[in-house]
Amino acid sequence: MGMLALARLMSTQSQRRRRQIRARDQCSSSVAKRKKEFDRDDDVSPGAKRLRSSGLHLPEDIWCHIHSLMPLRDAARTACVSRAFSQSWRYHPNLNFTNKSILGSDSDGCGMDFIRTINRILKKHSGTNVKTLTLELQDYKNGWRRRLDSWLLIALTPGIEEISLSFGFFAKATYKFPCWILSDRITNSVRCLKLQRCVFCPIVKLGPFRSLAMLRFFQVRVTGDTLGDLLSNSLALEWLELNSCKKLDFLKIPCQLQRLSYLRIYLCRRLYVIEINAPNLRVFHLEAEKVIELSLGVSVKLKLLYISSPDLASYIRLGLLSNVPDLESLNLKSICQIASPLMLPVRFLHLKEFNLSLTGQGVSEAYDYFSLASLLDSCPTLRNIFLNVSHKCVGHQTMSEDPTHTRQMPGQQQHGNLKSVTILGFCYAKSLVELTCYIVENAAASLESLTLDIHGTHFVSVSGAILKPMYDGKLVEAPRTLLAIRTYIQHRIPSTVKLNVLEPCGPCSSSVGH
Repeated sequence: MGMLALARLMSTQSQRRRRQIRARDQCSSSVAKRKKEFDRDDDVSPGAKRLRSSGLHLPEDIWCHIHSLMPLRDAARTACVSRAFSQSWRYHPNLNFTNKSILGSDSDGCGMDFIRTINRILKKHSGTNVKTLTLELQDYKNGWRRRLDSWLLIALTPGIEEISLSFGFFAKATYKFPCWILSDRITNSVRCLKLQRCVFCPIVKLGPFRSLAMLRFFQVRVTGDTLGDLLSNSLALEWLELNSCKKLDFLKIPCQLQRLSYLRIYLCRRLYVIEINAPNLRVFHLEAEKVIELSLGVSVKLKLLYISSPDLASYIRLGLLSNVPDLESLNLKSICQIASPLMLPVRFLHLKEFNLSLTGQGVSEAYDYFSLASLLDSCPTLRNIFLNVSHKCVGHQTMSEDPTHTRQMPGQQQHGNLKSVTILGFCYAKSLVELTCYIVENAAASLESLTLDIHGTHFVSVSGAILKPMYDGKLVEAPRTLLAIRTYIQHRIPSTVKLNVLEPCGPCSSSVGH
């Protein structure tokens, strides 16, 4: 029995050794086969070669597309550790040269390391397939012009769609954008042009820009004639922003701009004449100190109008509001004194939102808030009203001085669509209390919420409101304002309407008398 067991054991060990040898032979054969296939791939042309990574077999153009979706900084890093991406990053379509994208968040974007890094990347880039170029420099010196021109010459190639070039506020010189680069080879593809703090002064007429849909100039030195030539050759334009262009003396938008739907003009201090004939303009945002001539084409179909000016009445006198009967949202803001009532020249049958901001010294002591009732009656379809009267109430007549019955409007309009009313900086002025009572009584059937914000020290902008500390004047007025709300307004509000009275916060209240 012992010999039989020994023979069985030796047979088992022999079989195990044979299986191990067979496995090694198969492995060697597989390695040799893969090496042969790899060597054969080296003889294939680059266009037909397939890149392998983690067992994936994909065409080269697919890998290039995946690589193009990475930020430029990550794309360069990946190329350092991956054979699959070692060449494709040189064809990266999105050249975004900003502080964070190149050197990280700790860079200020004005050192020579930043300049040298951009220089090396552009020298190694193929210069083809570029779709976007974003270049943000915090500084600029006269000696850099030739270098920047060469960068633009490399990147602005046929097929480019977006160009964004900006310089910091403390740049030591002003860069003159080389308009000659905007030649016929790229004008057919450019869809977006953004320039900040530079000079735009072409020697010859540019265009046509057949695809340009967005144009944004911020602190760009450009004249009315130059901009007019550019606009007349950009018939696909949809979006136009002009911010702090101090050389701009007039603006004429031709009727050929059939696609233009958004126009924003902000603090162009020398701009005195504005002529708009774009028939499909939908949004017009204007913040200007003084415009002498302003005209809109008779067929303009504005839906949203925002005007911020020291003299709102002048814009009404210029007839701006007479040619926009289809308005759905109207925003008016004044920072200088208004003594006479604001009157709308026509009825707005489609207006749904009305915002009026009279801040700082925007209202004289004699101003009658109740006069706004006639303005609201010109808008029978209103849904939301926002009124900002954040200023001291001192000087206005109060309910305690004249406790007689609140005034009514003759033939007053019922507001059956009004849902929400917000009054920021509400105080105890008699005319303001009367206006609030008038709104509540004439919108009782539809009104859902009434917000009376006594705090009144928000910074109000188009994007929203930010709370600031309450100043002493409002703190002193707060108790009298609360009393006026309880005495004259609260009992008039139906049970279906939610009343929100925003009182001074704890820290503000505790500071009274200090």
